[in-house]
Amino acid sequence: MATLYDTKIELNGVEYGIAGIDVGNSRVKIHHDDVFLSFPYDKEWKKNVQHHFRDHVSKRYLIGLSSVNPKQTTAIVKVLQRILGHQVLNAHSLLMRNDALLSLGKVENAGIDRMLGTIGAMTRVKPPIITVDCGTAVTVNVVSADHHFLGGVIFAGLSTQLFGLAKQTAAIPETKYIPPTEMLGLNTMQCLMAGVTASVVGGVVRTIRAIQSSEPLAKGLPVIVTGGESQQVVDGLVAEGISAVFHQHMVTDGILALLSTASLVDLQDAIIGKILN
Repeated sequence: MATLYDTKIELNGVEYGIAGIDVGNSRVKIHHDDVFLSFPYDKEWKKNVQHHFRDHVSKRYLIGLSSVNPKQTTAIVKVLQRILGHQVLNAHSLLMRNDALLSLGKVENAGIDRMLGTIGAMTRVKPPIITVDCGTAVTVNVVSADHHFLGGVIFAGLSTQLFGLAKQTAAIPETKYIPPTEMLGLNTMQCLMAGVTASVVGGVVRTIRAIQSSEPLAKGLPVIVTGGESQQVVDGLVAEGISAVFHQHMVTDGILALLSTASLVDLQDAIIGKILN
């Protein structure tokens, strides 16, 4: 059975597959066919991206690019444009031209990752929906039954809270997030892990409860969760009686959905021109 990932598009007489790249705050994520890769911004990340699209793919791709990290955007476009055969497209441009997938008339300046995440979620679950993205920032977002993006909330993620506390206090060192085993900690590290977990999970639960009780939204909206720090949030929602589904590739699925439904004219117009060194 054909899926979104099997999409083939002929553009200017050339057949392409579709790929999505999400340039995030801390990692770049690549998604096409049954391949999903994620690279941190270390000294090798550009080589890893180039190596994959030059040496490990067997067809040409229309690569939809979404970014919340301007510092890395130009770098990755240059890397991809050095590889013959592929075309890099601006996902934001496609999004602004596809009101049927997601209407943005009720909000302003929403982050591209938030909007794409809701589109990706809608490839699995019909709206109205709530999405939660757990990364550097945690976002909770709402889409109505008629595909209107209704807004949401943003607050600091688990690791971001730990980083901020380390920077702003003398007694707390930088540390990685470790899921707590108890609600109350017996030392500073345990207290930190329990505290940031309670902060994030509690914030998400409170937001969802408020959304589900508001009009004209009905109670029991499906909640779709994504992001690298999702597990504690999913567990916390389930413990509160909120049905939550994990969707690993929500943002990149949104990019692929945009590519697969765009008109040929819009695809052509979204191609990013050559960036010179």
